[in-house]
Amino acid sequence: MAEQGSYPLNGRSLAGTDTVTGVVTGQTADIPLNVLSAFLGNSTQSGPTTARPTPLVVGQGYFDTTLGYMVWCKTTIPIVWVNAAGVSS
Repeated sequence: MAEQGSYPLNGRSLAGTDTVTGVVTGQTADIPLNVLSAFLGNSTQSGPTTARPTPLVVGQGYFDTTLGYMVWCKTTIPIVWVNAAGVSS
């Protein structure tokens, strides 16, 4: 058994469906690695309005080539995309 904080875990690589446990204002939260990667990644997805991704996190950006500007995910349930002025787009 690996010690807390050590990697790799018994020789196994982490998968996108694995989670990382973090502390947020005194409470713990399990964050899926694929969500964490999307949030921390520097790459911006782009494409037409009809191909917008299902956002994984609030704040996820997307360059909408139909509109010609960036939009960001305001909420994930329901999915709401907004422009820089905060207007639904």
